[in-house]
Amino acid sequence: MASQPYPLVNMAFSAAVDPAFWAQAQDPADLSPHALHLSPSASSTTQESQRSSTPRALTPKSDGERKNSETSQNGQNCAQARTSVAVACVPCRSRHLKCDGGVRCSRCRADGVDCTYIKSRRGWKGKRKKPGEDSATPVPGREGTTLPSGTVLNTILTPTSVQTLSPELAFSHELALANPLSNSPISLVTPPTPSAPAQVNLNGTQRLNKFGQLGPPTPIQAFYHYFHNSHPFCLPQPQLIQLFKQRRAPLLEYAVQYIGSCFLAEVPTDMYKEALNRTIDSGQFPRDGFSLQALILYSIGLHCQNEVPKSAQIFHLVQSMVLELGMNRMDYAIIHGNNDRVLEECWRRTWWSSYTVNGMLTAVNPGVQFRLKDVATDVPLPCEDHYYYSGQIPYPHTLQEYDDAAFAPEELVFSSFTYLIDAIRILGKVYEVARLDSQFEYHAVDVVDSYLVNWRLHLPANKLEIVNNDGYIDEVLFQAHMVNAGSTIMLHRPRSNLGFGKVENVNICVQPGQVLLPTQTREIHTAKCLTSAENISSLIKLPGQLIYHTPFFTCVVVMASVVHLSYWSFLVPDGQDDIIKQSIRLDVGTLQQYAHTWDIAHVVLGQVRGVAHTLFNSKKAMSIHLWNNIAHDDVIREVIETGATVPVQQYNQLIAPMLKS
Repeated sequence: MASQPYPLVNMAFSAAVDPAFWAQAQDPADLSPHALHLSPSASSTTQESQRSSTPRALTPKSDGERKNSETSQNGQNCAQARTSVAVACVPCRSRHLKCDGGVRCSRCRADGVDCTYIKSRRGWKGKRKKPGEDSATPVPGREGTTLPSGTVLNTILTPTSVQTLSPELAFSHELALANPLSNSPISLVTPPTPSAPAQVNLNGTQRLNKFGQLGPPTPIQAFYHYFHNSHPFCLPQPQLIQLFKQRRAPLLEYAVQYIGSCFLAEVPTDMYKEALNRTIDSGQFPRDGFSLQALILYSIGLHCQNEVPKSAQIFHLVQSMVLELGMNRMDYAIIHGNNDRVLEECWRRTWWSSYTVNGMLTAVNPGVQFRLKDVATDVPLPCEDHYYYSGQIPYPHTLQEYDDAAFAPEELVFSSFTYLIDAIRILGKVYEVARLDSQFEYHAVDVVDSYLVNWRLHLPANKLEIVNNDGYIDEVLFQAHMVNAGSTIMLHRPRSNLGFGKVENVNICVQPGQVLLPTQTREIHTAKCLTSAENISSLIKLPGQLIYHTPFFTCVVVMASVVHLSYWSFLVPDGQDDIIKQSIRLDVGTLQQYAHTWDIAHVVLGQVRGVAHTLFNSKKAMSIHLWNNIAHDDVIREVIETGATVPVQQYNQLIAPMLKS
């Protein structure tokens, strides 16, 4: 199960090739960037060419062979035109490859994957062009110049530059045919660009998309740009792209594209969702760590798209597969790491992500239980993200070292992921207290409260600030502070003066209303709830876009909004509620921003708005009612009676200046 980087073969094309050969041997229509993902059958041919002393693809043909090649190629083009299909299967469509249709297309048969179709939503776009009509279409060069299609460009590509491309636009490393007789650097034939004209800057360079890469935005680029920093358990982007090109993790590829498509309005998510459902329901996917990662991602995505029961069902598979694979054991990363330290760290992060996501889903999804809370583990702790991305993995710390750090002679600093893990452990203790409430174990509440306070007190100085000097937000540390604030609200609100009342209409992402006996005064529990709600408001006001935060932040904002609404409804006097109304507006605005991406935010936004509207109208009606109940004559009489008690000297002092004027 190797997933270490696979460098390009350090061999080169020969530049001395007859250009007429390329014009005849390769169909320009097949050289689009999407068509360069070869099936296993194509890769075997490539390997045979590499083993020969002179590559077959670079051997010039005689005139007779060229004529025969032209005749056979014309026949193949006609056959391809006859076998053109209107709808490609999901595996070919997700990789932007040509599909020959049928019950099971040739690529899926060769790759050994499930071949599924969905109904195309594309309309008729005019008469199909005949093969060869676009052969003279000019192609923009790298510096803005135009070249006829079929022109050979010897482009130098380093392994690093190839790895940073997305699988939709990257060149397959299998195309790098080796020429042992040439010492020139790696040189690939640059294919013609897609039919859409490339956008260029004023200086002639090709314009990059919003993710800093060439071509249109892709779901994989969106996944790493918006989502991965909050849940960094998948391989870094270059390694994961290599994995996808080798078709070693088909389920994970669907899941990554499903999450990424949620951030792109122009990309439909239904295609990837249906592919995931078909594959999971059939059970035809490898039972390995990559499939486990796919299920975790899919469960998060389903919950945030308000498919709460389906999300719980998928995460039940996650819990079963974690124990089946033994991800909670330290030796799993060693055995399946293939001596790759990045992959070993990836497996450690996969276990701890299963644990943390289980804790957060238990808080907001009634169908999920925190089963992994009581699973024994000896898996070391994850390192900082920048070590993971750079491949410089340090020797990992253990959970025992973290627990004993408070008694060390000097302060020890752990990774942000470690503090998130500890915050989830304390959240598990909050669940345990809720279970013990029926037994009147009041001291347990104070013990868990000590855990929550100690978590904040023992944070190192560099972990107190979520934003660094460059304005970069540590999303994992952000998540840890978020969990601590949400846990505090869950522990203290049932024991506070913040009654439920009309806020019970908000029933998504929050636990049902339950009034419990306080362990201290209810005013103390109320104050701690309000402080945590304000801490969540502070997280909202951090610089940067909200969309970069974990989608679970939506539910934590709902918890804060319920606290603010309860406080406004029961405790704030009328006319002194401007500050709390601004906090409610902040909560509503945050949910409104998340509603553009996650359906669950759209639904709960309507609930919060409904409660706020009801409370506002009731307070307004109460003020009008109180004023109308006081007769105007009574008001005037009270003013006269009050004025009669004022000494005459005070009136003289007030009237004298007016008389002088």
